[in-house]
Amino acid sequence: MALHVHWWLLGCHVVSFIACITIHSTSTLPPDLPTPSPPSSAHSWNLFGRPGDGYYTSVEVGTPSQKFNVLVDTGSSNFAIAAVMQKELDSYFEAKNSSSFVDLEKEVEVGYTQGSWSGRLGKDVVLFPALQAGTTPYLMDLVLITSSHNFYVNNSQWQGIVGLAFPVLAKPQGAVQPWIDEVILRDNLTNAFTLELCGPSREAGPSSHYGRLTLGSGSGSCSPVAVSCPIRRKWFYEVVVTALSLQGKEVSIPCIKFNTDKTIVDSGTSNLRLPPEVFKAVMKELKLQASGGMNPPLPEGFWSGNEEACWPESSKLWMNFPNLTIHLATGNHSAITITVGPRSYLRPAPDSVSTSLLDCWVLGIEESQTGTVLGAVILEGLCVTFDRAQGVITFSESTCGPLVTLSETHNTEERIIIM
Repeated sequence: MALHVHWWLLGCHVVSFIACITIHSTSTLPPDLPTPSPPSSAHSWNLFGRPGDGYYTSVEVGTPSQKFNVLVDTGSSNFAIAAVMQKELDSYFEAKNSSSFVDLEKEVEVGYTQGSWSGRLGKDVVLFPALQAGTTPYLMDLVLITSSHNFYVNNSQWQGIVGLAFPVLAKPQGAVQPWIDEVILRDNLTNAFTLELCGPSREAGPSSHYGRLTLGSGSGSCSPVAVSCPIRRKWFYEVVVTALSLQGKEVSIPCIKFNTDKTIVDSGTSNLRLPPEVFKAVMKELKLQASGGMNPPLPEGFWSGNEEACWPESSKLWMNFPNLTIHLATGNHSAITITVGPRSYLRPAPDSVSTSLLDCWVLGIEESQTGTVLGAVILEGLCVTFDRAQGVITFSESTCGPLVTLSETHNTEERIIIM
């Protein structure tokens, strides 16, 4: 869930420059991707949720403890929990029932690209029981959410949010130590964490998904074969997109357009979100490539994200859609590529009429007014390690979720200049 931030809130004006020149890959085109891998029973998953509603983990707050679920979000930095009943919720934190709650008497407002909330800053004992680290209860900064707009999701089963981005995004500025920074400091952990998002499982069906959050240097069962890209600035997990292609055909858009005003890796956003000009170009090429095997054609509302499309499982019509490849800059002469198949960017339709005979899908690509957001549809099927100390994001293939292909590209003649 990408936090909405004005540059002046960061305490300075930032001027950045990206000169992007297409990198001609030395690797071959990625192969067609197979179907998703089933989950392994040997893994202990600690992230759950529903497609389109984000991934949550369990948390205990207060004395005696009150139990909730919170959205795991790399696009913000506050830890916040519902403190009043709202129509989308089934529970909320009652501060008056906690003997350890401390009211810091500061009002807080946080806006995201979609939704917002306001509340009151405080401290209380917080414990994340499902994590390997962070299982010691500590007195932490938290915000009690007292009002919100388009923040909660009906039936999502989470009542708050834990932001994993850098402290500069936490509000009020200078008054809050983000949860992850506090845990890393107190437990003497490596300043890193790994997300492994798996998407829906065959056992549980398309209505739920699962994953794992690992704090510190441990990466669980992630493949040792990995590719990495630098974090451009330590606020969001900002990266630089140099190109996007569909089944090997590059979308003809200057790469600066992808990164205006930024490109971020955001677990709290479900879809791949693209700036208007980029979105239009991608949709044009996607329709062109996918329409050949569609009879009748898909409704226009499907391409805008307003309608679902259903077809028999036996028809495999989703295979008419192309693989999608995103290129991320690693240096002036190099990039990595992440290639996902249609099983990644076509999401199971929420509350759909899916039956054993029909599969229903919604498009997991949408327009953005705040730059490019690499959401869950790009991250599922990967282990993503956010090395905050070294300023690097590492991607490796997961043993769960849709199949994703990773590669590196090099060019010694042309350059990507990032300042």
